[in-house]
Amino acid sequence: MLDALRHGEPRAWQSFCQDHAGLVLHVVRQTFGRYGLRGEPHDIEDVGQEVFIRLSKQDFALLKKFDPERAKLTTFLRVVASSTAIDWLRRRRPQSEDIDDHAGALADERSLRAFDAIDQPDTALQAVEERVGEAGLSERQRAILTLMFDEDMDVEDIAAKLGIAAQTVRSAKHKALTKIRDAFVAKQDTEARGQ
Repeated sequence: MLDALRHGEPRAWQSFCQDHAGLVLHVVRQTFGRYGLRGEPHDIEDVGQEVFIRLSKQDFALLKKFDPERAKLTTFLRVVASSTAIDWLRRRRPQSEDIDDHAGALADERSLRAFDAIDQPDTALQAVEERVGEAGLSERQRAILTLMFDEDMDVEDIAAKLGIAAQTVRSAKHKALTKIRDAFVAKQDTEARGQ
């Protein structure tokens, strides 16, 4: 069946989705629960659909990476479903509010400073580097952080875009954030000694 899926046979894909929808939705519900959320049925279904979209994207690139020698298919699907649910929860934004309800706050000094800062750094990474200084990031680390935090891309999409393994993306992210944290601590220590 996996070979048929990897070759894009529509009936095989439909059967695969039907066979595994229950597992995927169960894992999504579990993941929501781990984060203290009950999850509305439509949200659970949306995330479930995202799982199958992720598996089929770019000519089934993620599904083609599945190795039955390393794990069971159900284990693989649990990991994909859980990471998709976590990514969905991270992207979730609070509902927007009517700006007229907060007109008074727009005139206060902090808000004016925030508006003045709009023309400041173009990326989150630039903003961090202005605060902590040069952290010694490699070009790959810089690219990964920019795609992750400014373009809101998930690990699998970054891996596909850069042509590297998802684990390489995770490892580079971890090393980059460690470097930034160390640079921040070093700067704080220097400032504390200078006072």
